[in-house]
Amino acid sequence: MSLKDDIEFLYWEGVRAATPEYLSHSFWKEHPHLCDLFSNPKKKNYVFALGKAAHSMVLSFLDFFPVDAGFVLTKYNHLPDEVRSKGQMGVLKCREAAHPIPDYNSEKYSREVLSELMDLGEDHQLIVLLSGGGSSLFEIPESGLHLENLIQLNQALLKEGLPIQEINRRRKEFSAVKAGKLLGKLNPLVKVYTFVISDVLGDDPNVIASAPTYPGSEYYLMGNLSNSLSAIQKKAMDLGYEVKTISDSWDKSSEDTAKRAFMELIQANSNPNKQVILFGGELVCPVFGDGLGGRNQEAALRMAILSSSLKIDREWLFLSCGTDGTDGPTDAAGGIIGPDSFDLMIKRGWDPRAELMRSNSYPILKDSNALLFTGATGTNVNDIIILLLAERNS
Repeated sequence: MSLKDDIEFLYWEGVRAATPEYLSHSFWKEHPHLCDLFSNPKKKNYVFALGKAAHSMVLSFLDFFPVDAGFVLTKYNHLPDEVRSKGQMGVLKCREAAHPIPDYNSEKYSREVLSELMDLGEDHQLIVLLSGGGSSLFEIPESGLHLENLIQLNQALLKEGLPIQEINRRRKEFSAVKAGKLLGKLNPLVKVYTFVISDVLGDDPNVIASAPTYPGSEYYLMGNLSNSLSAIQKKAMDLGYEVKTISDSWDKSSEDTAKRAFMELIQANSNPNKQVILFGGELVCPVFGDGLGGRNQEAALRMAILSSSLKIDREWLFLSCGTDGTDGPTDAAGGIIGPDSFDLMIKRGWDPRAELMRSNSYPILKDSNALLFTGATGTNVNDIIILLLAERNS
């Protein structure tokens, strides 16, 4: 395989290790008491799947347990076409809304599912399947506020490039369903179980999807970024790479990420062997211009600029991608650049530094064939950053 094949293969290995299908077998095996509860014929299982991984999480749950009714609320283009057109999948209602900023459908469908949840009685048990992206998808304004107030708030918070912990803390103040407030609207006799695939560093249940059912429900972590990085590391070693893992909780800016990767590239070049430098987390990226891009694409563009004057006698590639398949408000998972990327951008008439100042990484990377398009991956555990160095020819 080529170096490009290897880096994409390793990214997909990280994604695979965070999918509900992969995680579920070991998780349910480790929790037999839950299996007994959800197989109890005297109780009705109502499933509320929320987030970017909602569809794949509910499919995985259906592989193990019966479901009497439910609701899937996910991001636009995250449902199969047939399910989207019908709005239904068996006993499950299926809806899509906006991310990362709520829209009319966010509130409309949130009120629709809330109405169903409020009708649940003591013969029901509510299973909440939660993944990243739920903060904007599930949203009802607090009394006295309007959706437009929340849209403006989200736009301002995201433009600042704040950490998700701070963004979600502010979101909770204006929401009628976040920070455990959803539970206060339900029949207290309904037992609630929450199962999470975490897209938050440290897996803080107060932060993931802005915690609609925390505190108050039984809460279980099914998977996170560490699963992905461990799988990548193992597969890279199988392929003959030496592996250096920097961090599984990287929370720096796109700028700092590119600087660190560039430093690692220089240091790694003294070693002639095949190498993987790996880290993951949640990049932050303030928006300064009117361009189109995302935090991972900006990291890739910055790496292309930093490495433009570096000449080393071996192949290398740098990947920065979101595990959900979408980076910012774009249809790309992120970017992959190498030693020739900057020159290609110039050759095609771009000024990389000018586009960087406009926060306009998407068009320049797309025109340079430096974007990775995956579509919705069915999971969401933050960002994966991989630096690959080929073996130096003697």
